[in-house]
Amino acid sequence: MAKTQPPGMTRDHGPIQAREPEGEEMGNARLARGAVAAVAMLLMAGAAWAQEAQTIRPGMTYDEVKSAFGDPQGMRSYGHFDFYFYDNGCEKECGFPDTVFFLDGQVVDAVLRAPWRDYAGQSSSPKGVKPRPTPGGERLRMPTAVERVEVRPAVPPPPPPVQQQVDTATARG
Repeated sequence: MAKTQPPGMTRDHGPIQAREPEGEEMGNARLARGAVAAVAMLLMAGAAWAQEAQTIRPGMTYDEVKSAFGDPQGMRSYGHFDFYFYDNGCEKECGFPDTVFFLDGQVVDAVLRAPWRDYAGQSSSPKGVKPRPTPGGERLRMPTAVERVEVRPAVPPPPPPVQQQVDTATARG
């Protein structure tokens, strides 16, 4: 019984050696390498997703938050407050990114929706809170059709009134 060689292998006076794929075989080899790479990336992403949640606590500094959550996607300041913004994967459903609030350089609040982030303090919006419309607010009603638009120049404000100054030395006289 003759031994068969595996596809893609040749015998050249010694051990079986691999040969370079050709034609359709080359396309299949590239496809297989791409599929293996894609599966490896998915496995790594799944392992990262399944990792333990990173937790921040009240009083942490900017650098401590960055070491837990990484660099923020955005930062803003308002007075003594600073805000770090992080992607959470539910911005459209949740209405906003994960947000960490700092007062004078220390964490005072965090609103987090990503399952891989956690806040050990009392959040002003705990994870169980679902976004909903604010009650009592009026909805903007737009007409169904606009017939015409008129643009008018702005009317300049009236000049300030001129006050007459009274000379107190001559008025007493």
